[in-house]
Amino acid sequence: MEWNELLTAMGRFGFAEREAKLYLLLLRRGRATARDLTRDSEMDRVLAYRTLDAMRARGLVQITAERPRRYVALPPRVLFERSLFERRRALEEDVTLARELTERLPELTQALTEGAPRFQLITGAAAIYPYLREMLRRAEREALVMITPRALRESAGFGLYQELPRLLKAGGKFSLLVEPEPRIAGLVRRFEAARRRFPNSEVRAIAPQRARLTIIDQREALVFLVPEAQSTTTDQIAVWTDTKDFVGAELAYFRAIWANAHRFPSKIH
Repeated sequence: MEWNELLTAMGRFGFAEREAKLYLLLLRRGRATARDLTRDSEMDRVLAYRTLDAMRARGLVQITAERPRRYVALPPRVLFERSLFERRRALEEDVTLARELTERLPELTQALTEGAPRFQLITGAAAIYPYLREMLRRAEREALVMITPRALRESAGFGLYQELPRLLKAGGKFSLLVEPEPRIAGLVRRFEAARRRFPNSEVRAIAPQRARLTIIDQREALVFLVPEAQSTTTDQIAVWTDTKDFVGAELAYFRAIWANAHRFPSKIH
């Protein structure tokens, strides 16, 4: 890594730029006085001393028992292991809190008027795929998915299909319709393997296939509104609804395409 890349990388572990500069210089020297570090970093003397004191308080550097006192950097392995441990602990606390809020917050939700149409516009993959996973988590009888190869790979990265074993073990049905492509052959083989245990799981292929939609229990649907963008800078947009007529229309479309699809090929060229 170049020097500037190192400074940026240290920022991932909570270092301000001037802290990272002093830490890296100290690693290079082994040990050094504050005056040495001020000179090497070309930093204002008062600012450098204050920064070193703050780093010492955080346990990033230590001082030796000599005069003039010299600073020694915390070993990198210890530094990163400590940082990762603190992150994991914070994440575990967040997971626990999220579970509690997931149970408690629905109690605050007001009942919707019976029969009122509901639509929700969702923008960006980071919002859409977690919502899809929640839909699969709600599935009790059936999950129908029409998807593109690229979206299938992306959705697997968000852990969507970890929700399927529960549905299939309960006797639910899973139907996946996707365009054949070599890069998804491994994923499809996993679905096919699941069919040996769960005959209600099936994958079919049809080309071309550019639609993306998911229907759960014939009562809710999520449909991508725009063609799949080739640029990662273009936001994905989807609409979710539980409106009976809308879901029914999407269900009829899925069944029509499914009827003309065929078994996913064992070899794709």
